[in-house]
Amino acid sequence: MADNAITTADQVSELVNAPMKVIDRLFDNYKAATTTDGGPNSREFNQTVQDHFQGLLSKPGAFELIPVFGHPGSHATKNKSGSLVRFRCMVQDPSYGEELHLSVAQLVNSATGETKQVFSHYTDADHVIEDGWEVDYGSPSNVFTERDVAYCVSIPGQNEWAQLGSFAVVLESALESLNIGEQSSGDLLLVDEKKYPLRGCEHLAALVKFHSPGRAPPVASTVDVVGIYELGHSPKEQGGSDANAQGRWPCIHAIFSCDITVDTLVPDLPRPVAGEHIGRRNMTLAHLGVVLGGDDLAAHYLLLHLLSKTVAVQDVKVGKFSLNLVGFPLSSKDQTSAGTFALSSPSTRWVSGMLAQLVPRCVEIPFELKTVNSSTFLPNAESGDLQAGVLQLAADTEIICDETCLHEGTLDERGLRNLQALQSVILDQTVTYVYPFQPINMATNL
Repeated sequence: MADNAITTADQVSELVNAPMKVIDRLFDNYKAATTTDGGPNSREFNQTVQDHFQGLLSKPGAFELIPVFGHPGSHATKNKSGSLVRFRCMVQDPSYGEELHLSVAQLVNSATGETKQVFSHYTDADHVIEDGWEVDYGSPSNVFTERDVAYCVSIPGQNEWAQLGSFAVVLESALESLNIGEQSSGDLLLVDEKKYPLRGCEHLAALVKFHSPGRAPPVASTVDVVGIYELGHSPKEQGGSDANAQGRWPCIHAIFSCDITVDTLVPDLPRPVAGEHIGRRNMTLAHLGVVLGGDDLAAHYLLLHLLSKTVAVQDVKVGKFSLNLVGFPLSSKDQTSAGTFALSSPSTRWVSGMLAQLVPRCVEIPFELKTVNSSTFLPNAESGDLQAGVLQLAADTEIICDETCLHEGTLDERGLRNLQALQSVILDQTVTYVYPFQPINMATNL
């Protein structure tokens, strides 16, 4: 049993530190077992890779050995391009680009005429070619595949207790070059601030490449991606004239991914057993009542709000239960928020802090005129690139709007459109994505 455990640990370690080496070995075995004249089936082998990785990582404790991509402010060292990472993220733009990639290349030895195939499905790096070998671009044995490139970001509003943690030793040597705007080895790692819903908030972003037959998940969905990390260029920059002026983008070649659910968000969170629900309900109500100044009725309403969920029944949305709490002291004009999306009032901050302990994601929107007039609440793609709006949030995100900081002033046209967008979310649970020819209403659950 101990020998098996050591073997599994060694295999997972190789998977994390040298995944392409593992894939190359799988490819050699696959070619040896393939008897068809058509050569390797890229889709079939892609499934073989996924099954192998998922099989090893399903072992107890194996998944936790993968270094975590997506912790803002991480300052680890010795990040290694070509290593396996895990990114829990929100898909901000699923149509960031499409690429045609040479997945299997036929090589020919210029001296002997010998031929062989190499596999580079999960990397943008140039084929590692030994001296005397070159790619035969005219060979019918070359295999080209399509892949979707999605722009993915750290999940907006994710609370600290719901952040993905890793207890792996390898985490100490991961993510050196992933913190925003930091120079590393002469490369400027890029993020597009206009593509994150909460402008000015620290976050991470990566171009996640989903290989055929898998397609990029839909917009604003939350996914847990396991893939190979490397630095690359944006597909929108490939035609640029000055390649040296282009920065390097963190890229993750997804080997497999899964949707994030309540059960997978914090898998070790204890679940109540039969008979404990009433006690936990009463304990939660007591806590909410204390936070709300002893108002038990407001505590009951708040608990019902937190438990509510919008569902569609025959094209009719039911279950929405937005809540308006009144009686909070007004903020003075000289009280300003610490950031664009941070509450300034001590009383509303107190309630927001309590909610952050109960829900995995919450976003604060202070109704300061400066914030409402200067922000963009709706996602907009009129320029051809989908720029994020404040309301482009993952489902089940708690939005806390603070009206105590709203004072006299002028609400301009943008501010009015922002409030109308928020009203649509409250009443209809829809977010409008503004596209060049026609706006599209997307269902949400905020």
